[in-house]
Amino acid sequence: MQAGPQEAFEVFTARIGDWWPLATHSVHGAGGSVAFAGGEIVERSAAGEVSVWGTVTRWDPPAAVTFTWHPGRSADRPTEVTVSFAAAGEQTLVTLEHTGWEAYDDPAAARAEYGHGWPAVLDRYRDAAGAAGEATWVALMHRPGPDALAAGSGLFADPRFREHAAFLARMRERGYLVAAGPLADEDAAGMTVLRLPGLDRIGEATRLANEEDASVVSGFFTVQVRPWQVMLQA
Repeated sequence: MQAGPQEAFEVFTARIGDWWPLATHSVHGAGGSVAFAGGEIVERSAAGEVSVWGTVTRWDPPAAVTFTWHPGRSADRPTEVTVSFAAAGEQTLVTLEHTGWEAYDDPAAARAEYGHGWPAVLDRYRDAAGAAGEATWVALMHRPGPDALAAGSGLFADPRFREHAAFLARMRERGYLVAAGPLADEDAAGMTVLRLPGLDRIGEATRLANEEDASVVSGFFTVQVRPWQVMLQA
């Protein structure tokens, strides 16, 4: 893989939501998200349904991560997955070992199915890790929407503001959030800076800002998505 062990580990764990093919390999299908969160691998559907795929049992960055594995199944009968990352010159050898097939009623059939599924998933991971150094930067400009203006003062005390805070927490969880906060020279306005791995992802950033922030969907906030060309970093 064209990345060092640290980057390869981070892409597999902190950025799993960027590359995992939810449309074809998930419990709830396209439109949701998946992330390592709170020691678990958690899928959230677009409608807010939650499915735990597994629990982390070993966290040893950047050498390895091990987790139980039971997407769409009972947590009482999990298999186990270990992913290891070993330096190989300027590249990284990534090894995925899936064991515990006896948890299935038909172990041979389950192993054969995953024998087709894992290569498709890991192809997406390899592509994401290869482009790990490239990114799309955006600034989200938030201002009070019609609902907020009708509510009058107390914008930040309004319960609907929590929906915006929850959106920011999810962006941080996915590894996208760079910074967020109110503008000092404009009442009730704020700016959020996101960094999405990979180039040409302005469409995805726009979708996140308009569809995954419930405070924007409801009209409490409006959002303007501004592409940002970063030329220099500290």
